Amino acid sequence: MNEPTPAIDFCRIKTANGRPPKANQQQGIALVAAIFLMIVLGSAVILLSTLSLRNAEQTTQSLLQMRAQQAVAAAQEYAVQQLIKTDGAACASIDGNSLSIDAFSEFNINIECTGYQYDGASQTIWLYNLYASAEYGSIDNPDYVWSELEFSVEF
Repeated sequence: MNEPTPAIDFCRIKTANGRPPKANQQQGIALVAAIFLMIVLGSAVILLSTLSLRNAEQTTQSLLQMRAQQAVAAAQEYAVQQLIKTDGAACASIDGNSLSIDAFSEFNINIECTGYQYDGASQTIWLYNLYASAEYGSIDNPDYVWSELEFSVEF
């Protein structure tokens, strides 16, 4: 009749190189995946921190630029006020002067004024060309901003 099949002892089976066969031949793939994941996550963290830093620098630059524009507007108001108060005689005294405004003490603010007289048929007209500039920092500073405004006033 049928003879029983002998039981196979898998612990004694040897492969061609003389070692027992491994149950899972893909050992170590988890280590490669973990290293890859660490590199990808590390790169993502570096990228996000760089973008965050640049965003902060851009925000700072925008705020400084807005303050420079406000400083120039304040210089414009000051110059017009001086011209009105002195009926135009202040043009010579404010020309080329550096202006100090408490709210913008960190800015270098300069005003230039040039007056031109035009004799009309019935009256004399004075035209004042004013130029105001505001500067923060030095040109080699990354926070350097500069703004200017040129305008005319007629008396």
